[in-house]
This record gives sequence, structure tokens and C-alpha cells, in this order.
Amino acid sequence: MDTLSEAHALYERSGGTTANPNRPPVYKAVGLTLAIASGVFIGTSFVLKKTGLLRANAKYNEEAGEGYGYLKNAYWWTGMTLMIIGEICNFVAYAFVDAILVTPLGALSVVITTILSAIFLKERLSFVGKVGCFNCIIGSIIIVMNAPQQSAVADIQEMKHFVISPGFLSYAGVIVLVCAFIALWAGPRYGKKSMLVYLSICSLIGGLSVVATQGLGSAIVAQAGGKPQFNQWFLYLLLVFVIGTLVTEIIFLNVSGTSISCCDMLTMWPTESSQLVQRRSRYAYILRLLH
Repeated sequence: MDTLSEAHALYERSGGTTANPNRPPVYKAVGLTLAIASGVFIGTSFVLKKTGLLRANAKYNEEAGEGYGYLKNAYWWTGMTLMIIGEICNFVAYAFVDAILVTPLGALSVVITTILSAIFLKERLSFVGKVGCFNCIIGSIIIVMNAPQQSAVADIQEMKHFVISPGFLSYAGVIVLVCAFIALWAGPRYGKKSMLVYLSICSLIGGLSVVATQGLGSAIVAQAGGKPQFNQWFLYLLLVFVIGTLVTEIIFLNVSGTSISCCDMLTMWPTESSQLVQRRSRYAYILRLLH
């Protein structure tokens, strides 16, 4: 009987006729729309925040990346507001569709930032940067068109079943050990020479954060559908894990000098040489794609 039950569950998740009746097809459209909107809001926020930083530096005679004059600038706060809205849209999108569809669309924010920067900030993108933007668009389209058809995790109980499996626990353990090695050994030695050292921690931890966010979103949808979720202890454990991973990402983004929340890759050093800015822009593409 256990074998038959497992086979039936696998058949449902592979797109069988009884697969997840609680998720109608319109959920996919809603999820993709939210994911695209998130990319637009976040991409726009980068340009607005850089505008605010540049104006604050000029007004308060501060060096790029130093001081807190930007906290008094309306452009910076508008950009921050759009980023928060974008992240909320991104979180809600995980409740409607699988992470494999939502996460790649986050790379569209790089394309939006590039276009708006060229229009409003008069920034010129190198050939490598243009190729990177093209790859973001093509890669997102390919993944969305060819993503697996299995249903997303339906509730917190199903999420718990997959998380405590030996395979995922082994994978998560390896990620944590690698990040600890980078933070404690590689970071102090090579962190100041290359941004990729600390950005690697953010990207690796971000993968676990995406998985946990998917579970929380599914639990919220299941609760709205009438299935009790907030009485499950695993839900609160998952919430603590999400908060912990997000805090970790923010800390190491700030350590690397590329904090998305206030001074991203293109805003920390607006007066540097074009060659160095282009190299750091490529690091920004790598961060978004890995995450």
C-alpha cells in the first residue's frame, strides 16, 4: 500500500489528471505577472536610488558610498519604496507558481536597470554587458517555456515532508559548510580583492531562502483555502529560517560593498573609471543570475 501511495503521489506531481486541484491554471498567470512586476519595480528602484545618492553626495559634499545624506532625499526613498513593493510581489508570486518560474524572472530587473540607466543617467553599457542582458532575457524565456509541469508544494505539511528528506538535508548541510568556509577563511583573505567571495555566500544562501519562501507562500494560500496551517510548528521554523537567511544576505552584501537595499553595485562608486564600473556591473549580473 505504501508503494502504491508513493506512486500515486508521484503521478499527481508529474501532471496527472488529479494533480493539485486546489491550484487552477489562472494561478500561473497571476504568479508570472507578479514576478515580472517585481522585476520592473526593483529595476526601476536601482535607478531612482542612484539618482538620490548622486544628488545627496552633491548637496552634502559627501564621498560616494559614505555618509547618510541620501536618507533625506526623496528620490532615494521612492526607490526604496519601489524595491519593497517589488520584493512583496516576488514573495506573493511564490505562493502561486513554482520557484523555478519566479526566480529566473528576477534577472529582468537587470535589464530594466540597464535601459533606464542609459536613458536617465546617460550610462554606457559595454559589449559584455549587452550580451549579459540579452542572455537574461533569452534565459528567462527558455526556462518559463520549458519549466516542469508538476504542481508546486500545496501546503506546509507537504513542504515538511520534502525538507526533512535526507537528500535536501545533505544539500543544505553542504551549502552551510561551504558558506561558513568562505566567511571564516576565504573572506578575510580574499574578500577585499574580489566581490565574488562574499557574493557567493549571498547566492548560495539565497537558494535556500527561495525554497523556504516557496513553502511559506504555499502555506498562506492553503490557509486562505480553509486548510489550517498556522497550527503547524514547522511553519514558524520556516519563518525563522527565512528571516535568518535574509539577514545573512544583507550582512554579506554590505560587507562586499554591494548592498541591494541602499548602495547597489552601480551606486557605490559613481566617480570611478569606466573600466572598473563595467567590471563591477558584471559582478551585479552574476549575483542576480546565481540568486
